[in-house]
Amino acid sequence: MKCKYCEKILLDDTDLVLNYFHHIEINHYDSLDDEDKMMHDIRKKFLKSKKDYEFKKKNIGDSDLIFNTKNSEI
Repeated sequence: MKCKYCEKILLDDTDLVLNYFHHIEINHYDSLDDEDKMMHDIRKKFLKSKKDYEFKKKNIGDSDLIFNTKNSEI
């Protein structure tokens, strides 16, 4: 995939979208218009939220499996 802001060609692999996202952030963020910057920032927050959730799920466990001890009969 070729970047629409420069001549860089990104490898077409499983991380293509994420690599393109990071490439835009590092090299072309200032070139984006206001709407594209807003969408980029939303995607960045989503990715951070997803990473935080996966980290907590790995360390604490799946929230669906954590029981409230006040309502537990055991």
